[in-house]
Amino acid sequence: MPTHSSSLWRKLALYLLPFALIFMVLTGVMVYLGEAMPLAWVVQMQRNDDRVLFRPQYGNRDPDFKRLSVILRRPAILAIGSSRILQFRAAFFNKNPDAFYNAAAPAWRLPQVTDLMYALPSDALPKVLILAIDPPWFNEDYAGDVFPAPVSDFDNLWLVDRSLIQDLLKGRDFSRAGFDPSAYWSRTEPGGSGGIALGLRAIRDGHGFRSDGSEQYGDFLIAKWLGQAGQRESHLRMMQAGESMYVYGESVSESALAELSGLLDYAAAHDITVIGYLPSYTPTLWAEMVAGGNHTYITALTPRLQALFDAHGFAFFDFSDGASINTRDDEFFDGWHASELSNLRLYIKMLEAQPTVLGAYSDAQALYQIVANATDTWAVFGLGNDSSR
Repeated sequence: MPTHSSSLWRKLALYLLPFALIFMVLTGVMVYLGEAMPLAWVVQMQRNDDRVLFRPQYGNRDPDFKRLSVILRRPAILAIGSSRILQFRAAFFNKNPDAFYNAAAPAWRLPQVTDLMYALPSDALPKVLILAIDPPWFNEDYAGDVFPAPVSDFDNLWLVDRSLIQDLLKGRDFSRAGFDPSAYWSRTEPGGSGGIALGLRAIRDGHGFRSDGSEQYGDFLIAKWLGQAGQRESHLRMMQAGESMYVYGESVSESALAELSGLLDYAAAHDITVIGYLPSYTPTLWAEMVAGGNHTYITALTPRLQALFDAHGFAFFDFSDGASINTRDDEFFDGWHASELSNLRLYIKMLEAQPTVLGAYSDAQALYQIVANATDTWAVFGLGNDSSR
């Protein structure tokens, strides 16, 4: 009987061995490509090289990725919010770019912002926090995105392998027009920076987080999956219909205001200077949204935010109208994501209003010169945060 059992297990092991080897090779490839690479490795690679772009195809580990990055870098000045602040670059802080990190991520709301801040060890907290505030955070009728539960690096290996195999069986195309598949093996960043890309989306589309935590919009600028004019029209229609982030609303969420007040209390208790602001909409969309009268919670929100920041002794800016930062409709990716150059203009306004806070990090005259010389509103600074474009 024991001999028979041993023989059975040997046969089973031999039968499973090819599948195990395939799985091990697949896992190794996914780690190499950055798709399933442990986040600590990615964070360290970006710390060592400012031309590393990161964005996987599968899963959403943004909160852990941003937390680990902040803990490693310990930036003096931190940007946080949703994708609307992700065009803030380290190069804005031209006196000391290493002092800055962008901890924002797409679709983040107040819970993601506060979770990150409260999870940081005390010695990793910034001196200055630039907080981009999205009005829908304060609309109870806005559903927002659902974020998956955090997973470990090991669990992520299984998730990536399973998802990839399923897509391969479905015949998913991992290429695009103008893309050389050999770039997967060289991990070439497709934007021409000379750096490397980690993660399938970063390698193919040039879309993802730069080393300073800001985002490169490869979907628009490199892969051309999206077009700015079409997206602006789409957002205008969504606003008119009261859909997605433009859902109608009349009253301001008191619970969201209380959550924000708690964050400002926390910042004050830890000697963090907060600069809050409302990011811009296209001038056309903003004017029509205000005139339409279906989003009155937004106009009611602004004085409430101003009073809240005033009570804590922090600065607050309302840049909701893109015209306030000298930005035209055609300088927006869609209805509420302004270009890199537009965000630089916005930051300069903050810098001029808060010279004692931001002047230690930024030279306004040098930034003005960059604005004056910029030839492309979408791409002012290269992946390595130089202004050579």
